[in-house]
Amino acid sequence: MFGKTLMNRYLSEWSLTRRKTFTNCARRYAKQYFFVTKRGNYKGGSTTNISYFDLMIKCTRIVLFELLSDLHKGMHWKDKVIISKMRFHVNVNYLSNSQHKIPSKKKNQLIIHGYRRIKGLMKQDVLRKIVDKSIKEWSFHHRVQSTRFGHLDVYCSPDIVYRQDSVWHLVRLNFQSEHRQPFQDLELCSMLLWSKGNQYLPSLDEKFVIHGLSWYKGKWLCNQVKPNQKLLQQTKQLLEKDVHHFNILAQEFYRSNDYDSLPLTKTKLYCNRCPYKINCPINKEVR
Repeated sequence: MFGKTLMNRYLSEWSLTRRKTFTNCARRYAKQYFFVTKRGNYKGGSTTNISYFDLMIKCTRIVLFELLSDLHKGMHWKDKVIISKMRFHVNVNYLSNSQHKIPSKKKNQLIIHGYRRIKGLMKQDVLRKIVDKSIKEWSFHHRVQSTRFGHLDVYCSPDIVYRQDSVWHLVRLNFQSEHRQPFQDLELCSMLLWSKGNQYLPSLDEKFVIHGLSWYKGKWLCNQVKPNQKLLQQTKQLLEKDVHHFNILAQEFYRSNDYDSLPLTKTKLYCNRCPYKINCPINKEVR
């Protein structure tokens, strides 16, 4: 009965956000994706807690995609529009996640951080060519629809897709990169799983080039990958392994119903961005 119950609660979703959160701090992953009802029942889900940093990243993505939508229609934004849109979405998204008012100084900081990321991104080669219409065939995609891969639901769509000659380019945007990214090539190659489910794209791996644009220490860095069958196979194995570990953590949490018993981050720097740090054991240990 116990085994059957756990099987019914099998986690099947993979995304880069889930992977990064789990890798950095198992407790935060559980707080973000698991919760216990008043009756003590375990559920998978997402809480509404959000840190200022994550709020800025979320709003920056929203504003960028609104910009891309208008750009696709031939409409160009001035700087003041970007700032106005950032202000609007910071206000709306913060109020939907908190009953408290965000301090004006903090709000302005978030708006400026998002604005700088978008302005810097628009200077990158891909976006410049889209703006000046050197790239004529392109599209943008929200990562809200999953791609079925075996028994997994994988959120792996590219943010931007464009074609030059006979080659298709898949672009993923990371608005805050980490210092170490040992599996970046494999993480980027997950976009190929999305492409294989798109009837309008070629099925041959050699018809693609994969790009990762990442914001790190105040500037955008570009990583380019030419995929092959070996990389794709390693990517599939990475996804399977990740989801397996997600489920091991879920079982551990289900047995204890204790978030604080789960492994914590190894670096305090990660805590600065965490919305669950107030009552975290790592802070109690410091005191």
